[in-house]
Amino acid sequence: MKKITALFSAIALVASVAAIAGPGKEKKPIEVWTCPIAGQAVTDHKAKGVTFKGKTATYDVHFCCGGCPEEFAKLSPKEKEAKIAAALKKEAAVKKKG
Repeated sequence: MKKITALFSAIALVASVAAIAGPGKEKKPIEVWTCPIAGQAVTDHKAKGVTFKGKTATYDVHFCCGGCPEEFAKLSPKEKEAKIAAALKKEAAVKKKG
């Protein structure tokens, strides 16, 4: 009987902690304003982008022209992450200079 009481107490404790903690905070997607296909800065900030969920983060990826989203869609997830990483690196270099 003591084991059953202890089990229910443990379940109640876990449920209470989960209820208090609430849902986890979702991180905002990382904005990518360098086209991962052409490598050019995206100047039209109204340009439609796509959301890509990578291994470690979610990205809002924007493109320089209408053909780039189609090319990006053809890439494997690994290739997409590599292109995004290169675009972010290029953005960081530009910000560092200016």
